[in-house]
Amino acid sequence: MSEIAAILMFLPEEDAFWALAQLMTDDRHAMHGFFVPGFPKLLRFQAHHERILQRALPDLRKHMDEEQMSTGIYTPKWFLQCFLGRTPFSLTLKLWDAYVLDGERVLTAMAYTILKVHRKRLLKLPLEGLREDEPGPWAQEDEPVLRHLRASMTQLRRMRLGDPRPGLGRRAPTAGPGHQSGPEEFPTRPLGLERVSPAPGPLLPSPASEPPPRVEEQASPGPATQPEPPGPPPGQAIVQLPPPSNGTPSPPSQCNKMV
Repeated sequence: MSEIAAILMFLPEEDAFWALAQLMTDDRHAMHGFFVPGFPKLLRFQAHHERILQRALPDLRKHMDEEQMSTGIYTPKWFLQCFLGRTPFSLTLKLWDAYVLDGERVLTAMAYTILKVHRKRLLKLPLEGLREDEPGPWAQEDEPVLRHLRASMTQLRRMRLGDPRPGLGRRAPTAGPGHQSGPEEFPTRPLGLERVSPAPGPLLPSPASEPPPRVEEQASPGPATQPEPPGPPPGQAIVQLPPPSNGTPSPPSQCNKMV
């Protein structure tokens, strides 16, 4: 889808988003079914393309079957991006104009036109050439190719193969199981709408909801110890005086004595 968005980037941002949303959801284009899981719309378009080959180009279809060239090899690059990068850029822009105007039937008609224009050369190629060529160099200018496209749309409409949607542009009984559009091809909700998120809570918890503070366990106290008495100041010593002659002890006195 990045290439589809890129081709819309010449528009202003809002217009490009609106155009992409219309391409995905509008009934005329409904590209959403090409990109959902399982690719249901791509499978339906491939089956429609094979019916066109069987009816309008049976010799080329037979040659491709003999060479084991499956339509699933080249059609995804054509249908998913409306031939972006598969045709000359000037022609691609004109194809997108036709696609926006006429809708998805341009995809199947242009796929038929490519094979019809290159039919003679493709009939001579083996499998390797068919895979690598796809469809090869363009020998015609843009305007002749667009005339071929308009003629192809008229031819397919007369064959009731003009519109790939079931029951439109072709007989309804030809729409077998798996070839009809279903609800899986459409979005389940409008594009551009964001999912509503729950209301944001308070940045800080309220006091009622705040959990009580955790009390750290205190280490059990060890056995009580008596503080040691302070020793003498540096450079001093305690000298015990001899007891007096009357036998009464006298308190110790300090004297300054350098050690």
